[in-house]
Amino acid sequence: MALPNTFKRFLFKSSLIPPRNWRKAAIVLVATIIGLGFFILKMSNAASYLSDDPQACVNCHIMTPQYITWTHSSHREVTDCNSCHVPHNNVVNKYYFKAMDGLYHASVFTARMEPEVIVAKQASANVIQNNCIRCHQDQVTDAKTEAYVSDHMENRTGRTCWECHREVPHGRVRSLSSVGAQIEPIKEYSPKDLSIVPSWLKESMDNSKTSK
Repeated sequence: MALPNTFKRFLFKSSLIPPRNWRKAAIVLVATIIGLGFFILKMSNAASYLSDDPQACVNCHIMTPQYITWTHSSHREVTDCNSCHVPHNNVVNKYYFKAMDGLYHASVFTARMEPEVIVAKQASANVIQNNCIRCHQDQVTDAKTEAYVSDHMENRTGRTCWECHREVPHGRVRSLSSVGAQIEPIKEYSPKDLSIVPSWLKESMDNSKTSK
């Protein structure tokens, strides 16, 4: 399909079309860059970050301690990672924050600059604090708490929630070297027929059923 003449003039005027003797090389270069971009998106499983699946967080192995400690917490039953770590005031802000945070994390991980103990940046801390209050508003505003928690008003307005609730939901152990390996199969990288029940045990169970 031919391009409109006005669009062609715009491209030439803006020097967006290379000279004729360089066009083949330019086309190959652009196609290579686009191909590499799609390859990186595929290999990094970028589409998974659009979901709320907690397993997307362990695409990077450095998040294994956070994932494992969350799976062993009571929060696992009622929240996922995005419930706490991205804004929920509107959809645009949610995905904007997720994109900015994800690009930062990907850059740090690619450059191998990740710290031994991961600590939330101030912007992330603000989001987490707001989400704590969003989910636990009744507890935060409960007047009865004033009766048995010293300086509860000052603590809930002038400090972050986890200064007191230090082990929620990730527990005490957070460093890369002090948490065990992730043994739960990651769905994105596991065969479709993968089962946590070994084949020999499954056969034994089936034989047991048929014998009865």
